[in-house]
Parts: sequence; structure tokens; C-alpha cells
Amino acid sequence: MPILFIDPLDLWLMILGSTLLLTSYWAYINFIASREGNELKLINRTLGYYYIAVGIYALASGLWASAVWPLPGSYNIVLIDPWPIFGVALLIVGLANIFGFSLVGLTYGIAALSIPVIVYGSAIWVNGLTRQPALSGLLYILIGLSGLLSPLVAYYSRRIRAVAAVVVVLLIAAGFIALWIGVLAAFDHIERWSRWTPWYGSIVIKE
Repeated sequence: MPILFIDPLDLWLMILGSTLLLTSYWAYINFIASREGNELKLINRTLGYYYIAVGIYALASGLWASAVWPLPGSYNIVLIDPWPIFGVALLIVGLANIFGFSLVGLTYGIAALSIPVIVYGSAIWVNGLTRQPALSGLLYILIGLSGLLSPLVAYYSRRIRAVAAVVVVLLIAAGFIALWIGVLAAFDHIERWSRWTPWYGSIVIKE
């Protein structure tokens, strides 16, 4: 039996979307605007703490959901499994921002983590999963492509800023798609779960 299961996908999508938009800003100031000095270090360190906090949440909640398998069939694979991967990626970026590690080597790890995301996005398209398979699959593909391109951005940022610009666009597009799907899912989940109560009962509020 699922352990105190609630449906967190709408929240995850909204967190994903806002974090992707924030990351597009981070990529812009680091690889396109090429700011330098204490101001950039302060911004990166501050964002690093955010990435670590959200990364811990995503990793922990993703492992929990993977353990209890709350969704029907194939949806657990394509919707649950990538979430802890997102948490690991955020932890990598967060630590790099806080301690000033070189991003060139770390982005190879991000690229490796992006491969299963692209595979899952393709699987969503092929199998017609979710209520919006075209949009959901596109979300995964955009995130995966931005990760695959990240080593080029880190290595060639000062010579080929167009690569960084492409990544920024991919992140912005993915961020808005995630927010759109998440907001719609929030209203849908609130309505569908309005009569749900946990197995141990709930407090009855008299109107």
C-alpha cells in the first residue's frame, strides 16, 4: 500500500519550470553576458544554495516515489524516475556554484544524466503517454538537449556564445512548458482529489 501517497506531479512540474527559468538566467549571466568579479560570485553562490535545497528535495521525493510506485504502469517510469535525476543534477550545479568549481568537467556529468531524459521524452511520444504527449515529450527533449549541449557552453562560452544562446532558449521554452502543464495539473488534481482521505481517516470540518 502506498505510504501516505499524495499526487505531487503538479508541484514538481511548477518547481521544475521555475528552476529551468532561473537556470536560463544563470546561463545568461555566466556564458553570454560574461559578468566577472565579486558580483557574479555572489549571485552564483546564492543560486548555489537554492540549487542544493531544491536538489535535496527532488532527490528525496523522487526516491520516495520510486519506492512506492504510486502511478499506474508505465507512468511511473517516465514521470517518476527522471525526478531524482533532476535532483542529482541540481546538487552538482549547486556545489559548483558555491565552491567555484570549473564547470567544464562537471557539465560532462550533466550531459550523461541528460541521455535518459531524452529517452523518456521519446518514449512519451512513441507510447502516447500523459494527457498531452506532444507537449510532455517536447519538455523532456528540450531539457535533455540543453544538458547535452552544456559541455560545449562551458568550454566554448567565450568563443561561441551562440551555443549558450541556444541553451538559454531551450531552457526558457522548457520552463514555460513545465509551468503550463503544472498549473493545469494543479487545478485538475485539486478537483479530482477533493473527496480523497488517507487510510487513517481525516478531520471532518462542518460548514
